[in-house]
Parts: sequence; structure tokens; C-alpha cells
Amino acid sequence: MYKKSIKENSRYLIPFIEGIKYYGKDQIEHNLGTMMVLNKNGDILTCKHIANEFIANLELGEKYKNIIKEINNVKNDKELKKIEEKYQINKDSVVLSNINLPFNVDGRVQIDIKVHKYLDLAIIRFKDIKFDMDNYPIFSKNLPEQGQSICKLGFAFPEYDFFEYSKKQENIVMKKNIVANFPLFPLDGIVTRHIMDENQELSMFEMSTPGIGGQSGGPIFSPDGIVYGIQSMTKYMKLPLNLINSNDKIDINPYISLGVGISSVEIIKFLEENKIDFNKR
Repeated sequence: MYKKSIKENSRYLIPFIEGIKYYGKDQIEHNLGTMMVLNKNGDILTCKHIANEFIANLELGEKYKNIIKEINNVKNDKELKKIEEKYQINKDSVVLSNINLPFNVDGRVQIDIKVHKYLDLAIIRFKDIKFDMDNYPIFSKNLPEQGQSICKLGFAFPEYDFFEYSKKQENIVMKKNIVANFPLFPLDGIVTRHIMDENQELSMFEMSTPGIGGQSGGPIFSPDGIVYGIQSMTKYMKLPLNLINSNDKIDINPYISLGVGISSVEIIKFLEENKIDFNKR
């Protein structure tokens, strides 16, 4: 049912690839997401929480230089603790990140980011970089209906190992022999409910299947390929079943995982407000 629409919607997707270093640890954790190319200008739609990683990347690099400089002059644990308090860092603090872009560029890339006021939406434009895709998303002007069949698509379950920490450079660097396999992973389901946002608007919808790590920012579309939303998050709900066996109550509280998408209606409003070229139907 989704064979053709998966192929069509896969042609405008690129992965978001990030390496993250936590304070006090040299092992690099990897973070992955999905970005939709909207037009030949190179305008990209993704989730705000992904776009924020680009902003944090610039801030972390400068901050970490100062931290390392001071730590290298530390004489005892007391002085180290003062530095940690000064910069408000602990073992759970991200101190460095490295974002790998899936195209060849020289030097630092300039980007322009527009984020939605309250929804998990963002537009990214890489300056002086164009994307010539052979297909772009077509957004629906209508909300998806309850019970409607939909499919999520994004870079889940990848096999990749890009980054390592260089103590010599005091930075996250690319490995010499990288592993890079980014198969797109589709996951279908049905629309279960519409969800109100903080402004009491039905801007989101719930799906019977969860979003898988790496699918954030990817399209949610119907069998005909029309995009009804963007995968934003997964929520976990506890289900107290209140079962009775004879006279005894049985405590069974399973969890259900459900996906949450932001509707194409809100996406269209956001893109039009920012004068972005895109397709709708």
C-alpha cells in the first residue's frame, strides 16, 4: 500500500547526524534526525529540537575552549569544583557537539534558522548551498481524519560511527574509517486522536504507532504520498486496566507508546508566514 509513496517521499530527505560529548567522558554519543528539503532554494523543514542543536553547536564550541583552558591550570579538586560551579557543568552536561552535514562543503557553513513560537517546527536555510532534489513534499491543506492510515518515514536504526574525541585537538573529530549506512525506516499506523496545543488549537495529532529514534523531523503521509504532518515526539501512556479475577482486583498497568505529529495545516501556516516556496494540495 505504501510502496510507491515511500519511494517518492524518500527522495527529499536528508539525515541530521551529530556527535555529542558529555563532561568528563571521552566516549562520543551519536544523535540522529531527519530533515525535509522543501524546494530548490535549499529550504529545509525539521523539528525545532533538531534545529536547536545547530544553535547549541556554535555556543558549546566557544564555551568549551574556556573550560579546557581553565581546567588545564587546575592544581587540586577544590579548584576544579569551582570551575564546574562557574560553568554549571556536571557529568550530565553536554560540552561539545559536532554536526556532520550530508554534503561536501569547505569551511564553516552559515545557516539561517526560523523557529516556531511554540510548536516543534523549524526552517533551516544553509547559505550558499542548493539542493537539487527530484521530488519535494506535498502538504495537505486538511487535517488527517481519525482512523486514517498514515506512515512515518525517517532515518531510524542506522549503522554509523562517525566521530571520536581528540584530546590533542580538544574537539570532536571525524574518524578516518567511518561506518555510514542510513537506511530509511517506514512505520505505518492510524490516526488515533487530534491534540490541542497550549493555545487550544488542534495543531497536532496522535498515531497508533510510536516515532522511532531518528524519525523526528520526517514526514507523515497517506498511501497517496500526501504529507499530513511531521513526526515530533513519542509519548508513553500508562494504562491501568482495573481487571477483576473473582473477588480479587488484579493490578496490571501496561504502557502504550504513541507517536505525535504536527499537522500539515500548521506547517503550511508557518511556511507561508516565512515566505517559503513549497507544494500543497
